[in-house]
Amino acid sequence: MIIQAESPVLEIHDMTVSYDQSPVLWNIDFTLPSGQLIGILGPNGAGKSTLIKAIMGLVNPTGGYVKVFDKPLEEVRSRISYVPQRESVDWNFPASVLDVVMMGTYGKLGLFKRPGKREKEVALASLDQVGMSAFINRQISELSGGQQQRVFIARALAQDADLYLMDEPFAGVDIATEAAIFELLKKMALEGKTVVVVHHDIYSAMTYFDWMIMLNLHLVASGPKNQVVTEELLRKTYGGKLNLLSKVSELVRKQDFNPLEH
Repeated sequence: MIIQAESPVLEIHDMTVSYDQSPVLWNIDFTLPSGQLIGILGPNGAGKSTLIKAIMGLVNPTGGYVKVFDKPLEEVRSRISYVPQRESVDWNFPASVLDVVMMGTYGKLGLFKRPGKREKEVALASLDQVGMSAFINRQISELSGGQQQRVFIARALAQDADLYLMDEPFAGVDIATEAAIFELLKKMALEGKTVVVVHHDIYSAMTYFDWMIMLNLHLVASGPKNQVVTEELLRKTYGGKLNLLSKVSELVRKQDFNPLEH
């Protein structure tokens, strides 16, 4: 089930991505609305991270194309913020937490300007939002995995983008922190930002996301959560992993996943 968005922020048309001539994503075609918290779900190896990288131009599709804000990516890159997987980052580079978050402000500075008082204020406010104000002078390499993840989210917030693409931002983050950051992302969506999150936990996804993309090498579904989260589409996405699906299927039957109730 593919539900198209009106006045889409992001459009992907007939996109195929291959590694070593083996397709990783086949004929992906969907549109996404603005001002929504959007989850990308699917089993390991489904192509979720590849999809995000293809949107960002970090991998080249072998077919199809992407439009963001009705324009080619290169024309609007400054309006997009990307949070990569923590495992893909070299955490040993010598930079403080504040330095890393300040990097998020560079895109709006222009080529020859240096960050100043305003940029520092933006960075400090972003760190406060993710509960990391006490760590501003700590070296990034000294933090725990969950703390590093929160710093990367703060850097994304400091960019003040219109579209946020986050690849597994909750990996290694405890449940309380996950809930707090999800509330922050929901607030951003209410302010008109579009936040797209690769996420691995179906149960919390059912609680928090407004719109779901369900992926398993091809697109299984994309649309408002209450329309596309069905037992049939979950089985198409995750295959026969019945132990994984039993709890979620129960939720679907009860329709008991209104985020306003959590």
